[in-house]
Amino acid sequence: MSIMSIINTSESEIMEKLDRFSNVPLYHQLKEIIRRNILLGVWKPGDRIPSERELSKEYEVSLMVVRQALSLLVNEGFLVRKQGKGTFVVKSKIMQGPRRLRSFSEEILELGYKPRARVLEARIIPADEKLQSIFSMDKEERIVVIKRLRFADEEPIAIQYFYCPEKLTPDILRKDLTSSLYRILEEDYGVQITHAKEKYFAILLDKHECKYLRLNWPSAGFVVERISYDSSNMPVEYTLAIARSDMYFVELELER
Repeated sequence: MSIMSIINTSESEIMEKLDRFSNVPLYHQLKEIIRRNILLGVWKPGDRIPSERELSKEYEVSLMVVRQALSLLVNEGFLVRKQGKGTFVVKSKIMQGPRRLRSFSEEILELGYKPRARVLEARIIPADEKLQSIFSMDKEERIVVIKRLRFADEEPIAIQYFYCPEKLTPDILRKDLTSSLYRILEEDYGVQITHAKEKYFAILLDKHECKYLRLNWPSAGFVVERISYDSSNMPVEYTLAIARSDMYFVELELER
């Protein structure tokens, strides 16, 4: 399946429901929903997630689909199975820092590569409960979602999901979304990002992600979660990136 064949992927990768007409396999859609629930704290470290049968009933899929999704998340280090007890969210990982806040484009330029983005999806949708919580949004407000494939020179290195309240960025979908979204926020909307919180998770990329990133399966990668804030400490952007580990690294400056 080519990248272009899944440009118009459904809300299943964003909203908490499966799209049976999508080219994206059901197990992958379910895996993304569960992983996002973990990253956003719906299920916290140490929590037991619903059983396979409960997930099968909730999402109206076979037990095999559920087991495929959970197995991928176990392999990626998000879940652990305990015999006779169930499946649990892995305990919190060690957090290190700090490092200078930069956009993806700035990071790639500093490494000596030319940044580029290909837009895979751009739409405005109702915000679900988790995004409402991140941005302190009302139920009737909507969220901008931009999914892009990020390149260093001509090599794809990350799949990136960008979320921002529509009220902060009216008509953003008419902008050049292949350029830096941070630059658009700052220059076109006066949104000055001053600080952010990031989390990194080491994973094994699944077959679907490897196709995007032109990698042989299985390959290692990162999940990078970032919430960015303005000077008033208001969250203005949430980004979830799935990056390949052979071309992308984290540089930490540590002080004692």
